[in-house]
Amino acid sequence: MKHYSVLSNEVIKKLNIKKDGIYIDCTLGLGGHTSLIAKKANKGKVVAFDQDPNAMSKAKENLSKYKNILYVEDNFKNIKINLEKLGIKKVDGILYDLGTSYYQLTDEKRGFTYHGESTLDMRMNPNQNISAINILNEYSKDELAEIFFKYGNEKKSHKLAQAIVDYRKNNKITLNTQLNEIIKSVKGFIKDKHPSKNIFQAIRIEVNDEMNVIKKSLNDSIELLKKNGVITVITFHSLEDRIVKKLFWEKKEDIDITNMGNIHKFKTNKVIYPTKKEIEINKASRSAKLRTLVKLEE
Repeated sequence: MKHYSVLSNEVIKKLNIKKDGIYIDCTLGLGGHTSLIAKKANKGKVVAFDQDPNAMSKAKENLSKYKNILYVEDNFKNIKINLEKLGIKKVDGILYDLGTSYYQLTDEKRGFTYHGESTLDMRMNPNQNISAINILNEYSKDELAEIFFKYGNEKKSHKLAQAIVDYRKNNKITLNTQLNEIIKSVKGFIKDKHPSKNIFQAIRIEVNDEMNVIKKSLNDSIELLKKNGVITVITFHSLEDRIVKKLFWEKKEDIDITNMGNIHKFKTNKVIYPTKKEIEINKASRSAKLRTLVKLEE
């Protein structure tokens, strides 16, 4: 399957890349967006983050011709400390593509998928301790119900949590087929939608602490921007988008009151959606949104 970088033309346009600028790609993946940034900032630097060693290895192969990329194998929540190590204090632009890689989701060894039969895992960073198995077998009924409702918008969250607690009294839950069986017993058949989709999403978000990571990283990134620096964020579901929208709006409303009048420190741009043509080529892009924050004043 061919890899597509979502909203790539729009991202490059919004970043307004300088040849000698310093840019951060917080979500390297297979390197699609990174290559476009590195090509334009050919006299500058691109720092590329990814916590997945497999993705990092593949991206390095894909991007081997670019000599202006610095690779950081770490979670983007640690953006500030890693840039300090590299001696970088301020940057011209930062990109987040918050979509989960198709290759991660469908790789049975990674334990994200509800298709086929595989061992549950769902860790973006395979070296971290907590996995989907820990959550399903160790979380209390109330904790499970909360993540299913909060991250999966599951109406039957308490019934499902109880079913999991009952099941694990006799059998440890380690396989996606076991979890699918439990979910199906509670939710039944849903037309045009796999009943496990939102539950697997909720568990993945909890395993990787995705929402808290996004908040922390974005707040640190804003501090790293030079004047006229830009943050671009691509989101794919409402939970992520709500966090980004709220934070950008708060920054937009951050005003200095001076003798010359009220001065805005940041501005936001209109939300950008994929074109019909892009959605036809890459159906995974249909739920994408691109939000932008520009720093106006130091």
